[in-house]
Amino acid sequence: FSHTDINQNISKMVFLSSSRPWIRSTVLRAVNNRQSTLNSYSLIPRSLFSTLPSIPPLQPKPPEAMNKYLVRGVQDGTSFYIQHGVGQQRLIEISKDDNETLVIKWQRCMEAFLGVQVHVMAGLGYKPDENGITLYNQQVAVFLQDCAPDIQEEFRIKGRDTWREVLGTAFSIDLGSIEEVSIVDARNIMHKVSQRMQEQDILDKIAKKCAGITPNDNPQIEMAQKHHMVQEVLVHDVYLGGEPKLVSECGFGEDEIAYVRMQMIMAEHSQDPLISQYVGMAMMHILKVAGLDVDAMRKARGGT
Repeated sequence: FSHTDINQNISKMVFLSSSRPWIRSTVLRAVNNRQSTLNSYSLIPRSLFSTLPSIPPLQPKPPEAMNKYLVRGVQDGTSFYIQHGVGQQRLIEISKDDNETLVIKWQRCMEAFLGVQVHVMAGLGYKPDENGITLYNQQVAVFLQDCAPDIQEEFRIKGRDTWREVLGTAFSIDLGSIEEVSIVDARNIMHKVSQRMQEQDILDKIAKKCAGITPNDNPQIEMAQKHHMVQEVLVHDVYLGGEPKLVSECGFGEDEIAYVRMQMIMAEHSQDPLISQYVGMAMMHILKVAGLDVDAMRKARGGT
């Protein structure tokens, strides 16, 4: 669990903290959902192939490296299922559920997104689990370091638009209503966010909530519970708490939908180095008081 992992997770959760324990359980649920969906598609009678000779099962292997065609294929496939397939169906279900909290609905969005991504990546030979997603992301990062700026921009915009599609569908927000903000305004906004994240009352509240969690024999479960507490405080106390609310002060509105709209707009600048620095440093402070810093992660995994 590195500083890079934190920034990547923040980018995808769009400033909600998520750790590998939570991502792992989310991927597991996503994989189970994917398998159930695939099983429901198994409509071809086995008897049709009964005369074929027996062949050994295929051992899928992922690509050794990424290229623009593979990255584009994964992005297009993910976007297709989010807009037209089972991914869209799950997001519509989320949008109709008025009983869940904002944080739970956001986590379910991530689950739906990861489920689709796992499904698409499995077709390229990646393992349908956390290791497969990690390998894919690492290979993409290596590829993007050396590719042309216009290719980098193409993939950035596609990723942004797909994530906006996820949130727009799940929270019933018209994508046409999204108005971009300048990089200067975005940096100023995220500087305010990072400062609020590090205020003492926020840190104290996170520390108190995490300290009150009942110890669990499984450290991964305990860590996931702590991350849920962190997410709750970030949403309800950093963005939606205080007077005026931070989302209102930044010009996005007053309610929970204003928070979602803010994240959709800020997705345009989520890869900006200065914004990543602001949020990354703030998250390091928060994870430390929550007992979720790098040393705690290593200890929970049985490392030294």
